[in-house]
Amino acid sequence: MSAAIGLGVDATPLDAEATTCYICLQEGTAAKPLLTPCACKERPVHRECLARWQLHSSGKSEERQCRFCYQDLPDWQPTLLGSENEDEDAPKPLMAAVVFNNTVYKLPILPGPEGKAAFKRKVHELFGLNNRMFEVAFEVKLDQADKVSLHGLNAYEAATRCAALSARRASSAVRQENQQQQ
Repeated sequence: MSAAIGLGVDATPLDAEATTCYICLQEGTAAKPLLTPCACKERPVHRECLARWQLHSSGKSEERQCRFCYQDLPDWQPTLLGSENEDEDAPKPLMAAVVFNNTVYKLPILPGPEGKAAFKRKVHELFGLNNRMFEVAFEVKLDQADKVSLHGLNAYEAATRCAALSARRASSAVRQENQQQQ
């Protein structure tokens, strides 16, 4: 069960009845072992399945705590996004396509509370909302074929982290293509 090292996860052997992930309902394998990240020993989960659930729950308590036992869960970001320092390769600022009344606007976005506040100000200013509440949904790519929709302004930080990952991957692909052409 070495896959659990560094996750803060109790990877105790599971009983014979708990052999499927409670999220995807697939069995655990050597490549994708089942873990028990909280006190819910009867609910084993693949690390990637839990991380995706947490991403979909961005900005809600379920992002950080088990919805059944309320115990803290491991951070989902290293599992889906890689290590923290990889963001340095992403272009600054990142650009977001914002659709309002069937028109696409390109807005710069930056991570963190200051970036979120600047995004909110820009949306109010651009669309004449005069500090009114607005609904937002972020569609982000985890890889070429995997899009995730995050809802609410509380998901801003997760959306910017995913955008940084997507930009980093695109930048890396361009570098590799340029190296192959040389």
